[in-house]
Amino acid sequence: MQVWIGTSGYSYPDWVGSFYPAGTRPQRMLAHYCRVFPLVELNFTYYRPPTADMLARLARQTPAKFQFLVKLPRSLSHEEHTRDLVGFRNAVDAMRNEGRLAGLLCQLPQAAHRTRTHSAWLERLASELGEYRMAVEFRHRSWANSDVMGWVREQRMDLVAVDVPDLPNLYPRGLVQSSERIYIRLHSRQAENWYASGADRYDYDYDDWELTEWARALAEHAERAELAYILFNNCAGGQAAANAVRLRTIMEQQTSSFHIVEPFPESEEGGQPSLFD
Repeated sequence: MQVWIGTSGYSYPDWVGSFYPAGTRPQRMLAHYCRVFPLVELNFTYYRPPTADMLARLARQTPAKFQFLVKLPRSLSHEEHTRDLVGFRNAVDAMRNEGRLAGLLCQLPQAAHRTRTHSAWLERLASELGEYRMAVEFRHRSWANSDVMGWVREQRMDLVAVDVPDLPNLYPRGLVQSSERIYIRLHSRQAENWYASGADRYDYDYDDWELTEWARALAEHAERAELAYILFNNCAGGQAAANAVRLRTIMEQQTSSFHIVEPFPESEEGGQPSLFD
């Protein structure tokens, strides 16, 4: 099994001094990130629908085999509106043309229970965006049903496994798999902060025991999957980057079942002005 490890986003000022060297400016963050990880999940696309030029320029700043996972805009995942659909398709198509697109992420809100309406909308998104390989992350426990797995598979989507606190209505923590690809997002296990602001919700530092839990679960699935994407979303203060590096070490030491994808050599295109200039 190929294992790709990275973080949800990379352009965080509070990572300077912990993950990024002191004094690192925003336009140099991606270049440094690419020296440590082979892929990243783009979260800014949730708040600001990207343009084709935006994602193409971002792709060209990375090594040739570096990969991006792109989060759907909230107009698609939360508001269930088509206004950004065509523009989003054009944007991710531009990134795919650069050879840097690993797939898409549709993160549903916890308010999206399993209903006929929400299911029909996901089916439409799967139809419209299926060629880009879309993964879906459920937040409400009503989707944690055995028949949902088969339905997700029929829609040719990847089901996202999550690491979250144990809360009554939250989609449960644990490894799930609907295809030959495993997609894991680690958020936090801090129940008291889950319904706080975004920054507080994801302020969590995974310990070795918790990371080893995931490494062992992946080892059990190693023969049932071709690859796994593992993204850390506990982005406060550089914890995501530190935990991602630590998980890579744990997995390398644990078993030969994994092929951990290493960072790619810098391309000649690297070092151009950043999207965040």
